Amino acid sequence: MPGDTDVLLSFGRRRRIEELQDRFEDEKAVVAADDGPVDSDVRLFTRSKPRTVYELETDTGDTVAATSDHPFRTTDGMSELGDIDVGDEVFVHPFEGLPDETPPEFVVLDESDFADEDPQLVRVLKERDLLPLYSTDEAFHRLLKLAGYHTGDGSFSGSLSWFYGDPEDLEAIQEDIEALGFTPSRIYERERDHEIDGREFTRTEYSVRSNSNAFTQLLVRLGVPEGRKVESDFTVPAYLDRLADWQRALYLSAFFGAEMSAPDTVSRKNFYAPSVSHNRTVEVREAGEQFLRDLMRHLNELGIRTNALEEVERTETTVGETVRFRFGVSSEAENLIRFFTRVGYRYAERKRRDALVAAQYLKHKKRVIDERARIAAEASALADGGVEIGEIKSRFGEVNGRFIERSVYDGRKGRPRPPADFPDFAEFRESITVRANGTIAAEVVSIAERGRREVFDIGVDHDAHNFLANGFVVSNCGVRMVRTSLTYDDVRGREEELVDVLFDRIPSGLGGGGIVEGDRDTVEAVLERGVEWAVEEGYGVPEDLDRCEDEGRRPDARPEYVPKKAKDRGRNQIGSLGSGNHFLEVQRVTDVFRGDVADVYGLRPDQIVVLIHCGSRGLGHQTCSEYLRRIEKRHGDLLEALPDKELAAAPAGSELAHEYYGAMCAAINYAWVNRQLITHRTRKVFGHVFEADPIDDLGMELLYDVAHNIAKRETHVVDGEERDLYVHRKGATRAFPAGREEVPAAYREVGQPVIIPGSMGTGSYVLRGGENSLEVSFGSTAHGAGRLMSRTQAKQEFWGGDVRDDLAEQDHVYVKAQSGATIAEEAPGVYKDVDEVVRVSDELGIGDKVARTFPVCNIKG
Repeated sequence: MPGDTDVLLSFGRRRRIEELQDRFEDEKAVVAADDGPVDSDVRLFTRSKPRTVYELETDTGDTVAATSDHPFRTTDGMSELGDIDVGDEVFVHPFEGLPDETPPEFVVLDESDFADEDPQLVRVLKERDLLPLYSTDEAFHRLLKLAGYHTGDGSFSGSLSWFYGDPEDLEAIQEDIEALGFTPSRIYERERDHEIDGREFTRTEYSVRSNSNAFTQLLVRLGVPEGRKVESDFTVPAYLDRLADWQRALYLSAFFGAEMSAPDTVSRKNFYAPSVSHNRTVEVREAGEQFLRDLMRHLNELGIRTNALEEVERTETTVGETVRFRFGVSSEAENLIRFFTRVGYRYAERKRRDALVAAQYLKHKKRVIDERARIAAEASALADGGVEIGEIKSRFGEVNGRFIERSVYDGRKGRPRPPADFPDFAEFRESITVRANGTIAAEVVSIAERGRREVFDIGVDHDAHNFLANGFVVSNCGVRMVRTSLTYDDVRGREEELVDVLFDRIPSGLGGGGIVEGDRDTVEAVLERGVEWAVEEGYGVPEDLDRCEDEGRRPDARPEYVPKKAKDRGRNQIGSLGSGNHFLEVQRVTDVFRGDVADVYGLRPDQIVVLIHCGSRGLGHQTCSEYLRRIEKRHGDLLEALPDKELAAAPAGSELAHEYYGAMCAAINYAWVNRQLITHRTRKVFGHVFEADPIDDLGMELLYDVAHNIAKRETHVVDGEERDLYVHRKGATRAFPAGREEVPAAYREVGQPVIIPGSMGTGSYVLRGGENSLEVSFGSTAHGAGRLMSRTQAKQEFWGGDVRDDLAEQDHVYVKAQSGATIAEEAPGVYKDVDEVVRVSDELGIGDKVARTFPVCNIKG
C-alpha cells in the first residue's frame, strides 16, 4: 500500500504506514478479529520498490489504494484487489481515530501524591509500575478511559471502585483493570426498582468492582470525584490540556460512553444532536457548568463543533435544589461523521455500533448529495451556455427531470436534498449488519489505476492476519511427482542456475498471471475436460492421462455451477503456483524401502524427481466461499447440529449439494490442469538447462498426480455392506491398496502411489496405498507433514534470509521465493516431523513407505 495509507493503531491512533518503519516492533495495530476488534503486535514491516497501485472507492466515499495482489476482506472472504470488481462488497471499519501525535512526557503522579497514604498502598502501585505514572505510559492510557467512564457511571464505596453498564461493556472494563495488575470482580447482576415522574419500573443493573484501595486512590488522584457527584465541585482534570489529542479522546469517549445519548434520528433522514446532561446542586453549579464547558472546549479543539450550553431545569431533590445542564454535538452531517469516527463511544458497545452505522449512512447520504450538487451546478452552467433544457435532461437521464428544471430555473441556493428514493435511516439500518468487530459491508463503486508508487505492508501477530488501512479490512490442492533419468551428480553444481530459471519461468505468488491467458471458452473447457484438454492443446503427452488420479478428469464436473466470479478469477491463473505452502521442488531420491514397488514406480537411489504442489487457485477458493454462504443461509439448522462450528454441509441429495459437488469436481479439473501446465513448463526448463529433450533424453515422465482436500463419491464396505459414500479428505489424500479398480493399470498390482510432502529442509516421501487403508480410513492417509505453528508465529521465529542461507550452506538446498516472509512461513522448523507422520501411516498399514526424497532446489510464491 502507498506510504500515505493510514493504519489504525491501539488507543484510537492512526499513523501513515510508511512512518511505522522505524518503530513497528513497538506498535500494536487494530485487527478485525471475528469476535471483535483487538490490538495485535506488529511483527513484520516491508517496503517494496514502486509498483502500480489502484484506488478503490466505496458507495460511502471511502477510498484506499493498493497493489492488485493486496488482499481485502470481502463478503466472499479475503480477495486480492485484482479479483475485486465494481459492485462487489468489501468490509470497512468506519472508526478512523486521531493522528498519532507523540504526547509530551511528564509525570502525572508520583509518590508525593500519596504522601498521606499507607506505604503499603504506594508499594502496591510501584510493584505494578504505576508509580511514577508518566503521560506516555500504556497504563496511563487505560486509566484515562477508566477515569472518564467512572466519572460518568461509577461510584466509590469505601475502598471499592464500582462500574455500572451492560455486561459486554463491563467485560472490557475488567480487561483494562486486569491489564493494570489488579483483579476485577465477576459481573454482578441485581434487580432495582426505579420511579420517574410517578412511573415505577424494575430494571436489571449490572456492575463490576475492584476491591483494591490502591486502584481506588489512583482514580481519585486522577480526578475522579469522590462522594456524591451531584454535590461535588469536580471539573475536567487539568492534565488533559497537556495531552495529545488522541489521549484526550480516550477520556472523552469513555465519559460519553457512560453519559451521552446514543445516535438517533429526529426525522426519517436526519439525526438528533447527541447530548450530555449533567446535574449539580446550586451550591456547586459553577463547577458543573465549567465541567461541561471544558468537555465542549476539548471537543472543539478536536475539530468537533458543539451546540450552546443550556441550563435545562432546576429541580428540588433530597439533596436540595439541583441544576441540569446540557450540550449537544452539532448535528450537521460532516460534524457528526467526525465525532462518530474520531471520538465516539468507549465501553458502550451498542452506542458504538449505532455510531458506526450512522457514520456510514451519513457518508452515503453526503456522497449522493455531493453528486447532485455537482449535477445541479453543471446543469446551470450548460443552461447559461445556451444548451436546451431537454438536452440537459438527457445528459443526466438518471436524475429526476424536475430536479434539473429547478436547478436551472430557480437558481438553487444551498445544497440539494437527497432524492426521494434515498433510503430512510431505518431502512438503511435494516439493510446492513455491523459485525462484532465493527466492520460493515460497503459496495465498490470504482477501481482506478493511480500510477506507480513505493508500497509498504505490515504483518500482525494475530491469527486473523489483517489490519485496518484507511478503514478497509485489508485453495482444492494436490501434488504430483515427475521422475527423470537424471542423477544428483548431473545436477550438482547447477542448482542455482536451475532454481533461477524455474523461478523466472514458473508463475508464482499472489494475484494473476499464468502460463495460459484463458478466455471464457478456455476456462469452460478446462473445467469440463481437465487434463484431457491440456494434452490435446499440446501441454502434455497421452501417458500423462494414465498416471493422474481419475485420469485427470472428474466426469461429474458441472462448469455451469461454477460461479461467474470464480471463472473470472481463474482466467489468468491457469498454470501458476500461487503462494502459501504451494511450491515446486527438485528432489533426489535418498532411500528406497520397498525395491519391488519402487521398480514399478520407476524410482531408484540418487535419482532426480520434481514435486509440484498447488491447487485450483482463486477459482476454487471463490467457488467454495460462495457455496458456503448459500449453505449457511439455506441449511442453518443443519449447521447448528454439527459437532464443530467450523463444519458446514448441505444434505446429500439436495439441490444445493448436487450443484456444489458438480462445481467442486470442475474445480478439481482446473487444479489438475494447473499442475499439468506447470509440468509442461518445467519440462521446457529442464530441456533448456540440460540442452536435451525432456521426454526422450531426460525421461521426464509423470509418476502420479493425487488430489488433496476434496470430497469424492466412492463405494466402501460399511458394516459388511457396500455403500455409496461422499468421502471428504481434508488434510488427507487417497491411498487405495493394490487391486482397487480406481488405481491406474500400471500400478494396480502394487497399489496407488501416495506422495507426502515434508518441508524444505526435511524431504518428502512416496508411499503406496496400504492393505488396511480401506478398513481403517476409507482408503486415505495424511497429505503432508502438517504445521506446528501459524504463519504469524513462523515469521516471529524465523527470518527468511537466514533460513534461505542456512539451507544453502548446511544442506545444499537452494530456495527462491517472492519474499523473505514466504520463506520464513515455510521454514523447516514450522512443520511436524514428516518421518514420524509417515511412520504412523506405515505401521497402521494405510500408507506403506516406498521411497524418501530430499530437496535440491525449491521455488515458492
